[in-house]
Amino acid sequence: MEEFILQVTREIGLGGGSECVAFELHRAWLAMGLDAQVLTSQATEPEAQQGIAFVATWLKGWSAGTWGRHLATFLTVPMFTLAATLRVWRIRGPKIVLSHGDLLTGDVCIMHAVNNASLAEKRRTGYYGWILNPTNFWVAFRDWWMLRWGRYRRIVAVSERVRQQLKQYYHVADERIVTIPNGINLARFDPRNRVSRAAVRRSFNIPADAPLMLFVGSQYRLKGLEFAIRALPEMETRAHLLVVGGDNATPFRQLAEQLGVSQRVIFAGARSDLPTIYPAADALVLPTLYETFALVCLEAMASGVPVLASPVGGIEDYLRDGVNGFHIRRDAKDIASKLDRLFNDPALQARIREEGIATAGDYAWEKIARQYLALFAELTERVPNRAVALHASGHSISV
Repeated sequence: MEEFILQVTREIGLGGGSECVAFELHRAWLAMGLDAQVLTSQATEPEAQQGIAFVATWLKGWSAGTWGRHLATFLTVPMFTLAATLRVWRIRGPKIVLSHGDLLTGDVCIMHAVNNASLAEKRRTGYYGWILNPTNFWVAFRDWWMLRWGRYRRIVAVSERVRQQLKQYYHVADERIVTIPNGINLARFDPRNRVSRAAVRRSFNIPADAPLMLFVGSQYRLKGLEFAIRALPEMETRAHLLVVGGDNATPFRQLAEQLGVSQRVIFAGARSDLPTIYPAADALVLPTLYETFALVCLEAMASGVPVLASPVGGIEDYLRDGVNGFHIRRDAKDIASKLDRLFNDPALQARIREEGIATAGDYAWEKIARQYLALFAELTERVPNRAVALHASGHSISV
């Protein structure tokens, strides 16, 4: 009996987050000649379209500008989950069903984040703006349904911290959890992209010789942009800060003006050209409150950019303080002192850069994709009369 891989994800593409993980796994399995399928409502990349089937495509037409961003998400996420669950039940053929949290039942679910843990951190720091986002209540129900009631045979934690949070908040048995990290596309994030460094800096009006800090994230408060901005006037080095990511920039622009550094803080908004932006920077700064893996740190490392980040979530699994990067606190003076040390020591910069590139090499997507295949093989071996055969015959989704 032959198995095919069926991933379920609301979106698939290179935009970041779970949709990027789904895309890279799908592309890696296709390159191996495996029968890999995807069920989604939207595919944003022309690459790796083979094996992609669509469900509830009308959801992508719901404008966040019309409904409001949080309300649009609250409506579309559960609708896709319900539509996809019904569709999967109807799909014929032996398969391994891999969900990115957008399915109510299946074989394997990847937990990219533990929502209850994230909310606990926000409450701890006095941030309650999340209450205005109704999607949190749907996610709470969905996770309770999936995790507390054993709807999946295995749960993949993308870091050891996520493993512990699954046990703490949902009492998932340790033997049902497998830790598999996210990966990095080493062809996209490459130190050789440094050839575009001068052109990228000119496009943002950043002097060619100015030390440049880079912040990448879509939730400015959670990921600590305030502390990166506050570090600028504390530094001996006259550095610039480039902010990439979509969020409300107004309070942070005001903070930069109050501190007298507004001319050195550039808000670039959401960008799709991060592979060329990373090498234009001299350091990535991420004083984040909560993470499960922080793929941006590995992307920066692969691009040859030293990383300074909070040792939280999956970051603590691969960022070794003083070896391939630096641990930082959400404290402007701490960030400033470590950036000054880095920017004023070329030998240290070179060593951190090379160690970071080597670390990123351990997370190539082909290596990560094979870890999933080993998990799938284990699951099929446990089912009587079910052979382990992820074949390359081009099985198509039918209902």
